[in-house]
Amino acid sequence: MLEREQAAIAATLLYGPDHLPAGLFAGDDNAVLRGLRVHANTISHARLVALEETFPRTRDYLGEAEFNRLSRAFVESGGAERLALSEIGRDFAGWLDDPLAADIARVEWAWLESFNAAEAPPLRLADLAGQDEAALLGLTVRLHPAARIVSLASGAAPLIDPAFAPGTAALLLTRPDAEVRLFALHDADDAALDRAKEISTLGNLIASLAEMHPDGGAAIAVLIDAGAFEKV
Repeated sequence: MLEREQAAIAATLLYGPDHLPAGLFAGDDNAVLRGLRVHANTISHARLVALEETFPRTRDYLGEAEFNRLSRAFVESGGAERLALSEIGRDFAGWLDDPLAADIARVEWAWLESFNAAEAPPLRLADLAGQDEAALLGLTVRLHPAARIVSLASGAAPLIDPAFAPGTAALLLTRPDAEVRLFALHDADDAALDRAKEISTLGNLIASLAEMHPDGGAAIAVLIDAGAFEKV
């Protein structure tokens, strides 16, 4: 019974009062519609606040007035329908026309995903100490569950962190401990990390990196130090 009532209320909020079954609420039609309108406005406000909290840098870049206009239009167009407050920003970046704003929003969403990802002990450089070459190259790893790779379609990297060069094409986000960290990615890093989405050996990853890096071993050490891998 409760599930049917909840479904009826959701349908009414989504599609209008014609979908409200008679007798579901006490009071005349006008009173019921006023109550539903207040409820809908409360939900809409909560969604707007959630977007503000999810995309603070995007908001700073666009300016408060423009961000509020765009986020309200996103919500009113149905971009947040059927999603929990923690998920309503999932498609927001793809909805933005400004390439810089869209890239900043993509990074912010990846930051949130990384922060909320499953816990897992990262592979650390100390784990490699004392191993001979064969054991080291045969060590099996995979991408850490909190690692995220964001390809940039614009020169937004310096807006995210002034330390990033304007031509940075991709960013790596990791959370080996409590804090999310961001790193600029070389093309070879991107390819090696993509390979590590499936279980791989360090030897294979080093060979992949060496195709474009002068020193694949040093490059893999940088990624390990960043917390990009989980030891299988």
